[in-house]
Amino acid sequence: MEAIGNYWFFWTLYLAAAVVFTALLWRLTRFQHGFWRSYSLRAVAIAGIFTPWYSNPQDSIMAPALMVATLDAITIGGSASFRSFVPLVLAVLFGLLVAGIMAFLKKRKDKIAINNNELNNNSKVI
Repeated sequence: MEAIGNYWFFWTLYLAAAVVFTALLWRLTRFQHGFWRSYSLRAVAIAGIFTPWYSNPQDSIMAPALMVATLDAITIGGSASFRSFVPLVLAVLFGLLVAGIMAFLKKRKDKIAINNNELNNNSKVI
């Protein structure tokens, strides 16, 4: 029963550290231009940090997929780490897809705002 308590304690500790790291990364990647680059860096980091996977194929205990891949590569061998790379790569690809959509929408929104400002400036009576 103690192992279950430790499991949740370490997951809570890991998630708290991940949230702090993500907040710092979010702050560092606030670029004025290059929304795609900013959103892509965030998506890859968030996918790498927050994607869980089973630590043992026969158990239901989960751990961060990047950690599982690293430990499988060290202990079992490089070929064993591919089982956790699949969800990790899929999470990164999905994150990049969402980042692309968000960058497109942001660019479109900015373009509409610029056009509206130009129309308002041109319609003023001097």
